[in-house]
Amino acid sequence: MSSTQDLLVVCLFISFLVSRILGNLFILIVHSQNWLKTHDFNPSILIINSIAFINIFFQGTLTFHRVTAFVFLKFYLQSLMVIPVVAILISLTFSSLWCSTCLCFYYCIKIVNFSSSFFYKIKAKIPVLVPWLLIIFIAKSWAIGLTAYWDLYMYINPMTDSTTNNETLIFSYSLNSRCKCIYQIYMLFAAVAFAIILVTAGSIVISLCKHMKRMKKNSEDSGNSRLHSHLSAAKTVTSLFLLYLIFYSSLISVFSEAENNDSFIFILSFVLASCFPTFNSIVLIIGNRKLSDSSKKLLGMRQHLTNAEVTVTAS
Repeated sequence: MSSTQDLLVVCLFISFLVSRILGNLFILIVHSQNWLKTHDFNPSILIINSIAFINIFFQGTLTFHRVTAFVFLKFYLQSLMVIPVVAILISLTFSSLWCSTCLCFYYCIKIVNFSSSFFYKIKAKIPVLVPWLLIIFIAKSWAIGLTAYWDLYMYINPMTDSTTNNETLIFSYSLNSRCKCIYQIYMLFAAVAFAIILVTAGSIVISLCKHMKRMKKNSEDSGNSRLHSHLSAAKTVTSLFLLYLIFYSSLISVFSEAENNDSFIFILSFVLASCFPTFNSIVLIIGNRKLSDSSKKLLGMRQHLTNAEVTVTAS
């Protein structure tokens, strides 16, 4: 590649990085300003901040990965360079997924009414449990993800491109597993997280739908603020679930096609998975009253005057 092309590629990836981290950076700034004013500890805010923080590092590492692959190919093809970056990317991906799992679990405990005394005890202790759950989930994600550093190896297949008058040496590479099972372990690890998300998100939506039906029977006012609040919560949880479904499907495709990374399915799945942090931050901002109000102020939009306590960020 020429120096001009190199510069254009670097500028393009940096612009992608800036656009993708803006939402997550906005979440951290708003919550930090609010904490400086109130010094109030909210478990849901801690989880959302953890997701935003991890997503920023994920996008930064991903940008570094793509820039070196396109611009500094010889440097990139050194296994001492590729394998650690891939291991970090996998660890950050799992951390984001499992923090999202923790968020769904928290919402489920706070919103769904269980008759069991065991769940009442969990609900009472959830503010203390959340930090420990985050530590366990993130530590477990890195413990699983970093196994790639010792197990994966890079197979480089040099080829000659004769489509032009001058023959050009090009490279094709794949990341193979020594134990032949690492990608299956990753798929199982992601499947467990998604199963928890499926159960908790499904329980939340069912509970909210039942509650809204009871509220409609008890009130003829279709514009009831509490009804609007629960409807907003149901939409947010449904949006998160659909987003996690796409993310999970993309991860499964990436891991299943990892040894054939030139295929269309791998490239498409990789792009979808890399876009997850961006759309995740958008859904979290729209579904959170404080974040949504702050974004409207920032964009100069007129806020609707309502007394509704919006969304699933119950505390």
